[in-house]
Amino acid sequence: MATAKNAKPASRQGANNRGSDDRYPIPPPPLPSNPTNDNNEMGFLIALLSLVIVFGVLLPIMAMMYLDILETKAETKRQQAVVQRLINKLENKNE
Repeated sequence: MATAKNAKPASRQGANNRGSDDRYPIPPPPLPSNPTNDNNEMGFLIALLSLVIVFGVLLPIMAMMYLDILETKAETKRQQAVVQRLINKLENKNE
């Protein structure tokens, strides 16, 4: 019985009161909420659409233009060679 007199009552420790009694409970911290934001989904769709446009349309157009420039450069060199031959031929005739 002596131990029953000196025994402490079981403390009611919970997550909210940290060992004190329930007279002044500490509320739990607010939980962050993740609302579905339609703006984020729309931004993702816009980014995806722009990537499709860039890689699906503009990249092949740029490749075709580059190949056309290379072909034009080679044609210009050939024409310069022909013109130079004609100039040399005229100079030889005039001499």
